Amino acid sequence: MKLNKNRKLLLILIVGILCFYGFKNYAEKVKDKNSIATSISSIFFDFNTFELKVDSNLNLSDFKVVNKNSGTTIFAEGKNRKGIDNDYGHRLFELYYKDQKLYEFGHFSTNNWYTFDYTLNLNKINNRIEPDLKIMRGENESYNDFFYKKFEYNESGKLYRISYLTLGKEIYNVKEISE
Repeated sequence: MKLNKNRKLLLILIVGILCFYGFKNYAEKVKDKNSIATSISSIFFDFNTFELKVDSNLNLSDFKVVNKNSGTTIFAEGKNRKGIDNDYGHRLFELYYKDQKLYEFGHFSTNNWYTFDYTLNLNKINNRIEPDLKIMRGENESYNDFFYKKFEYNESGKLYRISYLTLGKEIYNVKEISE
């Protein structure tokens, strides 16, 4: 009698696991479509990806990227991590170089079920690190409300200016920080 109960529990567990993985695979196939499966799966699964690429003059392990919406570190110690939720609204990220915030960047997502593949390319130009963010996939590939915010420091490491940049890196506002 007890053996039958254990078999039933094991069978329920196996069926549950198979249903979970089956739903996850199906949800990944329809992840950018407006459906009930997508709405539910966007709560439980993180299908967004983030990749950081640097030129040969930079060391990948010197960088850290934080998802500002959740506070989750999505890139550190040279490795990508999960942690980009599917939220409606601004998706904001912070780029740190040797524990000093260099940039804040982001865009606006018009639906909470849209997923994105982010690639952040960093190049060292004239002794400055220049970012270039590409959003590779998703229904909302336009750069709606896209921006960069650049943090500039003096020789002693004190923040003295925040520059607000467009997608094309044109400055549209500067905030000077007084000492």
